[in-house]
Amino acid sequence: MKIHIKHAFCSSSGSYDSSCDIQRIVAEHLAGLTGEGHESILEIGTGTGIYTRLLNKKFCVPAVCVDIAENLLAKAALSCPENLYICGDGECLPVQGEYSLVTGSSALQWFQNPKESIPAMLKHLKKGGEFAFSVFVEGTFIEMSILNQMTGFGSVYSLPKEDEFSAIFESCGVSVNRSVNEYVLHFESVSEFLKKQKGTGATFSGKDKITSKASYKKFLELYPELFGEDGKIPVTYRILYITGKK
Repeated sequence: MKIHIKHAFCSSSGSYDSSCDIQRIVAEHLAGLTGEGHESILEIGTGTGIYTRLLNKKFCVPAVCVDIAENLLAKAALSCPENLYICGDGECLPVQGEYSLVTGSSALQWFQNPKESIPAMLKHLKKGGEFAFSVFVEGTFIEMSILNQMTGFGSVYSLPKEDEFSAIFESCGVSVNRSVNEYVLHFESVSEFLKKQKGTGATFSGKDKITSKASYKKFLELYPELFGEDGKIPVTYRILYITGKK
């Protein structure tokens, strides 16, 4: 499964930055939730550096940046060369030592074994250190989920439930603060939304993608018919922000 996720993101290196509307919004909010004065930072799921640049600007220290997709890391390194970039799996971190801030934006929903990998990740947090993450949770793409049941097109990746994900952090013996924000972005057409989604590389659903032209056509017809607002189509995202200290 991870190899498919990696391939999808690597293939998006040329289109990610122009497609990641919701990821930019989420990264900016998460950066505002982090505390001050961190002297060492470990970032999980760096991508092309959308969140990384905000961290560098806020803390003025180089970060250790980990991502599974080497093509995206290469782009991040061009804009923020002061950081250390490591291609690796966030669930099996190829790093040593402890950090005053362990953080990541829009990445942890891809973890396959979070009950094991999140406690392991938090072992890299210094005592008194801070963690801060944003996670896409269940309820994201609710419109597409409904249409998938009706048409067979548009399968949605199974996202974590906010309560279950929060409980993993709470079981690690750390203080936990959480909030959930719902965002609704509007697109000129269904095709524009699908193109943007493909452009971010977040296309792996873990489900059979074999569909007919008829189901795709029905999807395009029903989306604006059932959910259209003032000539545009809405897309719902639910984001869990989870922060705390060790």
